[in-house]
Amino acid sequence: MEDEPYPLVLLLFALAPTVCFALMWPTGDDDMWWAAVMALPFYGLVSLHHLITKPYTRQRLTALGLVVLMAVAVWSVFFVAFGHPWHWDVAMFIISLAFCYAPAVVGALALPGFVEDDEHRMPMVAGAIMALPLCFLAIMPAMIFLG
Repeated sequence: MEDEPYPLVLLLFALAPTVCFALMWPTGDDDMWWAAVMALPFYGLVSLHHLITKPYTRQRLTALGLVVLMAVAVWSVFFVAFGHPWHWDVAMFIISLAFCYAPAVVGALALPGFVEDDEHRMPMVAGAIMALPLCFLAIMPAMIFLG
């Protein structure tokens, strides 16, 4: 079927900052923010290595871009619907986390169905996995656009 194995190492390095962001957001723990910031360079290096050494870079970058754009749209909808996060309660923070990471899950499940060749399916999944930490960081462009 597919020659490329599941990108487990990429998933682990993408989960490190993602988990730190997920723990930091509802609790406001600054130590988790700095743990995520320290994990991001390693995630970046592994993602860059994955992009350079694996074939079908275009499919990976397409999935990455689509998932990040979906995450910016999700954050924008949250800010339009519920206002600035200063006025949210803990439940709203947890709900926003679930919805901000939903584009990565949807991308990993749905995007491979849009490619015709079986060999392009795993690169699309890898691109969605690469977008995991960026789904949370998509809050920044959303805040800038909505001022």
